[in-house]
Amino acid sequence: MTKEDKRSGLDLLRMPFPAHQISKLPKPFKRDSPKGKCAECGGYHGLPAMHLDYVGHAALTDRLLECDAYWKWEPVAFGPDGLPALDKNGGLWIRLTVCDHERLGYGHADGKSGGDAIKEAIGDALRNAAMRFGAALDLWHKGDLHGDEDDQPVTEPKQQPKQESPPQNNDRI
Repeated sequence: MTKEDKRSGLDLLRMPFPAHQISKLPKPFKRDSPKGKCAECGGYHGLPAMHLDYVGHAALTDRLLECDAYWKWEPVAFGPDGLPALDKNGGLWIRLTVCDHERLGYGHADGKSGGDAIKEAIGDALRNAAMRFGAALDLWHKGDLHGDEDDQPVTEPKQQPKQESPPQNNDRI
């Protein structure tokens, strides 16, 4: 985003994230892949692996604050202890409010437990809900989300053969 960009609010949320705010998440091809030092990201994880681009919690929070200094999130459900309720899969449903508009989001911590798992579920839910506002959609999509329409082949819709309607029986009993 450049300083001369005058977008604000929800339009600003849809702006692409700069490269320095996009991180790489390694996903090994097999669950039991042997671990080693990765030549692509420098991390130590199962190899071989693909690397998925994602926007982290801090970069997303910064963008939300740029869009709406009063944005907020809240859990959809609370447990008997008054804390946010997790579903049977350990996931968290939230309601994200930005510029007085709400979207639901879901986050989970992939079977982890403890305080870090809760923070991971919250961050995942925020990214999921913010995606519904358009944040980082290009990273969630597996292709070119907004490819140049001039590059796309244009096909004419196929004409469906006209079907004759069955005879109507208008006799009433």
